[in-house]
Amino acid sequence: MPRAIRTLGRWVTILQLIGYTTSLIFVWHTTRMVPSSVASRYRGAADSLANEAMQFPKSFGEMLTITHTHLLSMVVIFALTGLGIALCARVSERWRRFLIAEPFCALLLSFSAMWLMRYVDPHFSWLLEASSAILAITFYVQSFLILRELSGKHEAT
Repeated sequence: MPRAIRTLGRWVTILQLIGYTTSLIFVWHTTRMVPSSVASRYRGAADSLANEAMQFPKSFGEMLTITHTHLLSMVVIFALTGLGIALCARVSERWRRFLIAEPFCALLLSFSAMWLMRYVDPHFSWLLEASSAILAITFYVQSFLILRELSGKHEAT
């Protein structure tokens, strides 16, 4: 790859890492990543403590907005990381295909779980947390492999 493309790939990956990590910090701050707190963010919480902000159920319109904005932006993130993985010479073809496809499957599962949690049963928060955790792990693995490939310190095999 030309140096300019490698520089672009490196900076896009670094800034995506910062952005994604910031989003996880936000989720930790608002829910402590506890399934019942995640469910309360979408279904509302009648028993909010006095020092916490009241949480109301998300409306259908809010659910559509959350889905629309997050799904479209996350597809772009994983299209970029997928392209980076597709260009990694030191990752086997089988692993490249898995690491490219997995985030899209996890996104479908996560957003399905979010809607099911909101409108069917709060226990779907466990599915949302599990699929989101797998998505995060995959993102960090993708980013590591891309940055390793872009480091240029190792020859492709």
